[in-house]
Amino acid sequence: MSSDSRIQPLAAVLTAAVALLVGCADFERGPVAADAGVLPVDGGGGDGGGALSFEADVHPLLTSGCQSCHRSGGAAGSTSFLLTGDAEADYAATSSLTDASNPSASRLLRKASGAGHGGGAIYGADTPEYQTLLSWISGGAQP
Repeated sequence: MSSDSRIQPLAAVLTAAVALLVGCADFERGPVAADAGVLPVDGGGGDGGGALSFEADVHPLLTSGCQSCHRSGGAAGSTSFLLTGDAEADYAATSSLTDASNPSASRLLRKASGAGHGGGAIYGADTPEYQTLLSWISGGAQP
């Protein structure tokens, strides 16, 4: 086998790998928040307003911020957190990442803020989206 015939498949694989990594990165999301890995202990973090709904308030945030990678066939398609676009199915996947007894330490919020998340920070702790997720979890993460 000539060296050219061995290099071409290797070049194709490397090109595909680079395209996948660059194509799935969202460089506009920003760096991981400095406190993204901190696991605070609290009794809730919401503003005490009305109860939030998963379908109306949370699902749209997850669909726009997470589903491009966290879907079957997506860059994060091999993770345990997969979104389908169906609010009922997505609620089941999402609620397992929440901790109503310590909302700020919920895996959903840690990942959203960038802690241990391959996609970086999606919603930093200072964003309204993060606060919506926190309020929803603080309210018991109801459907």
